[in-house]
Amino acid sequence: MDSQNTKKKAPKIGLVITTVILAGAFLYLALLYPKRDSLAFQEGRCEFSKVFHLYCPGCGGTRAIQYLLHGKILSSLLSNPIPIYTAVLVLRIWSALGHNVLFPKKKEWKIMHQWEMWGILVVVIGFFVLRNLALVFFGWDFTGDLAQYW
Repeated sequence: MDSQNTKKKAPKIGLVITTVILAGAFLYLALLYPKRDSLAFQEGRCEFSKVFHLYCPGCGGTRAIQYLLHGKILSSLLSNPIPIYTAVLVLRIWSALGHNVLFPKKKEWKIMHQWEMWGILVVVIGFFVLRNLALVFFGWDFTGDLAQYW
């Protein structure tokens, strides 16, 4: 009986947790918005790019958030697609949890599909590989930090 009760509470707990995460993210973005032109989470390049002269999977994340705060979605995706993919994924999970809690008698929505999990790998690893191949072999460098090396 206890596991049955836990199964009933899990969607509600998940909804509360994702709501808190989303509210925190929106509050954080609201606090960042006035500083969008001078936004910096670290000084200079990351250690990975200093040593290997390649971009790490997180490189360009700050610029991606800056572009998002300016409403430049394509530039944000080109800088680093991880923030947008994460935002879309969290909103989708939140809506599925909300549906399951608000409409328990209707068909339950899946919280996370397998293709979304693979999507995380594709976005993180795929972008890391493609961006660095484009940099090394074609000299294409959207962020402009490492083009002079190659």
